[in-house]
Amino acid sequence: QYLQLASTDSDTARFSPSPPPTRMPPLTRAMKRETAKADEEDQKLLEEGDDKYDKGGGIKGDYAAVGLLLLLYTLQGIPMGLSGSIPFLMQAKGVSMSEQAAFSMVSWPFSLKLVWAPLVDAVYSPAFGRRKTWIVPMQGLIGFLLLASSSRIDSLLGADGAPTDVRSLTALFLVFYFLAATQDIAVDGLALTVLSARNKELGATCNAIGQTIGYFLAYTVFLALNTPEFCNRYFRSAASASAEGMFSLGGFMAFWGWVFVLSTLCVAFVRRDEHTRFPEGVGSQLASAYKEMLLVLQLPAVRSLALVLLTNRLGFAVVDAVTPLRLVESGVPKDTLALLASVVMPLGMACQAFVSVRYFSGGKAQPLSVYIATYPWRLVVSALTILLVNTAAAYNGSELPAAIYAAMLLLTVLSTVCSSTMFVAQMAFFTQVSDPAIGGTYMTMLNTLANMGAAWTSPLALAAVGWTTVKRCVPDASSCNSPAAPAAWKRLLMQVAGRPWVAAEGADCACTEVMELDGFICMGAVGLLAGIVWLALVWGPVTHLQALPAKAWLAKYA
Repeated sequence: QYLQLASTDSDTARFSPSPPPTRMPPLTRAMKRETAKADEEDQKLLEEGDDKYDKGGGIKGDYAAVGLLLLLYTLQGIPMGLSGSIPFLMQAKGVSMSEQAAFSMVSWPFSLKLVWAPLVDAVYSPAFGRRKTWIVPMQGLIGFLLLASSSRIDSLLGADGAPTDVRSLTALFLVFYFLAATQDIAVDGLALTVLSARNKELGATCNAIGQTIGYFLAYTVFLALNTPEFCNRYFRSAASASAEGMFSLGGFMAFWGWVFVLSTLCVAFVRRDEHTRFPEGVGSQLASAYKEMLLVLQLPAVRSLALVLLTNRLGFAVVDAVTPLRLVESGVPKDTLALLASVVMPLGMACQAFVSVRYFSGGKAQPLSVYIATYPWRLVVSALTILLVNTAAAYNGSELPAAIYAAMLLLTVLSTVCSSTMFVAQMAFFTQVSDPAIGGTYMTMLNTLANMGAAWTSPLALAAVGWTTVKRCVPDASSCNSPAAPAAWKRLLMQVAGRPWVAAEGADCACTEVMELDGFICMGAVGLLAGIVWLALVWGPVTHLQALPAKAWLAKYA
């Protein structure tokens, strides 16, 4: 989903394919036996008022909690959006696809936060608040780091003609992601307790909408204000036109640094938090948290869900990671991408909120069924996106016709609907099955598994496209004395082996790069095939996971 926004689809029911075959897949047989044993337990949970069966509705009484969660998740999305903007700035400096792949690994702290999640759950100040103990310092550190790095970030990008320092940029944003991931652990735990039982699934909505707003501000808005053409067209008169954008990356980071500092001071005085002191010591509480986490990972239901989460992005990883870069390479201005994102964002967020309230608040929600029913439509949109990129590339940098931009807008809307529907459904399911007994650790564990699915596929997609792309330098003058290039397939093998063919030294001639083998098209097609196979294999098991009783997800039954 190449503009990386979030929205949802109010007509998800229309997407539901035909029922799965009646033959039970092998992966679900053990879970079926567990379901049969848990019938009596389900009835007991129902009588005790289990959250999943709460018949209440609406968000009355939870407005303050929803507002707090939206603020915290929005702040969390700012460093994520900034990291999404960096690849465009590096591409303009000529950074290679392999270096882009290295930078894309900055999101790995979100995939590894399970390691320190029990620490965040167990170590806190009861007087200050269980979650604020971590939320306040993490957000404060992000703010101070934004302010401290704002003066050097432009030079790291090679603003003065120096080479781009990809290593330093990667290290800086790894720290940003580590701090944001730690804050996320605490906020996920807060969402489980600050919302009423009937609206527990709305934590997923706050997560999706808040992160979307933050990402939009630091990605879409920044790219627009950083682009001279956009600023000259919409904010400047002809006499005041400039070759620079209204905001440099350093100036933008300094602004948000102060926003973080001031917002953190406000959050510090929020009273809605847990202030209970555990009777056992910190060491025993920490050991207990890690033990319960390991017990949860031994549950058959969790292991099956983990397999789904770690592999679900195979079908569209190439499209998500490479499409925006290829569109810019084909002549689409960055500010146009930002403008398209601005158009679809309000509609997407409105749909997202509507569907969350309509399908996931109160009653017996079926979020995982919504998730798997939307997957084939996302594959269809990915296939159409590959065709669009291929068509745009055929213009060789010439001005693109209006029909191309109309198709981009349509696919942006469809991609946003599909991806964010799946995201909200996934988060709602996590909230639905998480065991409150271990607070944010359970939610963090499930989120970590989901993040790992993206963390390993995105760098692999970027690297694979770089490896399989073959370009030939066509001389502009007939007098060029460069030796003849090997055949395309031979150069591809040389490139994969790390020995790309180059012209001989002293070959003095201008040339134009011509694409002989487009790695994006090749790897995109491979990904779509993998997605179709994945869907056929997991449809039945995913449907069965949704039907499992509450007992199947509780640590005490491991």
